[in-house]
Amino acid sequence: MIIEYSNQIYPEKLKQIKKPPSRLYVLGNVEILNKNGIAVVGSRTNTQYGEKMCKTFVKNLVEYDLNIISGLAIGIDSIAHKTSLKNSGKTIAVLPCGFNNIYPEINIPLAKEILKNGGTLVSEYDENTKPDSKKFKERNRIVAGLGIGTLIIEAGNRSGTSITARHTIEQGKPVFSIPSNLDNKKGKITNELIRNGAYLVRNVEDIINTYDINFTKRKSKIKDIYLDIPEELIDVYKVINDIPKDINKIANETNLNISDVNYKTMLLVMENKIIELPGQRFVRNDEQYE
Repeated sequence: MIIEYSNQIYPEKLKQIKKPPSRLYVLGNVEILNKNGIAVVGSRTNTQYGEKMCKTFVKNLVEYDLNIISGLAIGIDSIAHKTSLKNSGKTIAVLPCGFNNIYPEINIPLAKEILKNGGTLVSEYDENTKPDSKKFKERNRIVAGLGIGTLIIEAGNRSGTSITARHTIEQGKPVFSIPSNLDNKKGKITNELIRNGAYLVRNVEDIINTYDINFTKRKSKIKDIYLDIPEELIDVYKVINDIPKDINKIANETNLNISDVNYKTMLLVMENKIIELPGQRFVRNDEQYE
C-alpha cells in the first residue's frame, strides 16, 4: 500500500516532524501506525548486558500495549523486534530500502514474521530501491517520528542510534537511556545522553510515568521459578542471577564445597536452568520464563 501525505490514514505523528516523507510504502497492519509506540534502538554489536536490558524493557513495554518501533538492523533492533513478537506484541520495522531489497538479507525471515503476527513494514522508498548510507540516516527520523519517545539501549560513537536520539530531541519527544558501566564502550553514548538531559531509566515504569496517558497493563500469570527446580539444587540456583558468577563465588555464597557446586551446576545446565559461560561462570536462563 502507498499512503500519500494527504491521505487521512497517514500517521499524524509523522506530519509533525521536519521533512516528513511525501509518501509511505507500507506492508502489513496499517492501523498500528497511528497507535502509541516506543522506538527502541541500539548498537549492532551489542553486549550481553545490552541484550538482557533490551529483552527486559521490550517485554515490559509490550505489557503496557505499546508497539515497538525499530529499524530491522542486526543487534538491538533485531532483539527488540523478536522480543516483541515473542511476547505477543506488535512491532513496526522502518526500512532504509524498498521491500524487494530488504537489508540485511539475514532478517528477511524476521520481516516475514513481523507481518505474519500483525506488525508492519514501512519505507519511504519504492519497492526496488537499494539501501545506502544516506538512506540509513534518513530512515532514523521516521523511526523517531512514529514513536512517542525513544529508548536507547546501547550505542557506539557516531552511530545511527545517536542520530535517532537527535531526531527524537528535535521532535520534542523524550529520550530514555539505560545507564551503563563506564568501561563499556557501547555504553558511552547512553551515559552521555543522560548527562545531557535524557531520562535515566531503571525500569519500564520510569518510561510510563513520563506520560500523561492512561496506559493499561496486561494481566500476566506470575510463574513460580522454583517450582520445577529439584529441591537439592535450589540452594545453588537461588544465588545464580543475570550477573556471571564463577564456581568459587557460588561456593562462598552457598557454603558448599567446590565438588558439590560443580555437580549441582552441571545438573542445572543439563536441565537448561542456567547457562555456562567461558571461564566456568554461570548465569540464570531466564528466557524459559519469558
